[in-house]
Amino acid sequence: MLPLSQTTGYAVRALRCLDEPGGQPILVETIAEFTGIPRSYLSKLIHRLAKQGLVTARRGHHGGVVLAKPAHEITLEDLSVAIDGSAWQQRCLLGLLGCTAETPCVLHEYWGETRGDILSHLKAVTLADMDRHHDPGVERCRAEHKLMAVH
Repeated sequence: MLPLSQTTGYAVRALRCLDEPGGQPILVETIAEFTGIPRSYLSKLIHRLAKQGLVTARRGHHGGVVLAKPAHEITLEDLSVAIDGSAWQQRCLLGLLGCTAETPCVLHEYWGETRGDILSHLKAVTLADMDRHHDPGVERCRAEHKLMAVH
């Protein structure tokens, strides 16, 4: 119906590469290389996620990015709101401006129920849960990151 934006998908992929708070920072360039996310786009995305308190980014010699809180505390709703905002949660599915509870469109009730289901799922799924999904780019990024941390 209304899929999450490509940018939110990029955020999920990028954050899956990161260590938990206190872990080894990883460079944006490394994340971009292994996930295929354009570097300049990823830099802006990381900046936005840092402003929302989801990642911690440091510049300089020992710089890089780590999660600001554990992966099991970051929900897909957190990422969706950080990237796309929450305005879609209030909008009419058909985009009708006059659609309200008092003057509903033909899909108002359906969309209210569906929206509630979507939100409950977004709140229930965490970044840690996403580890069940096989993503070769993310897995290569993690493996490379572990190798770099050892050396």
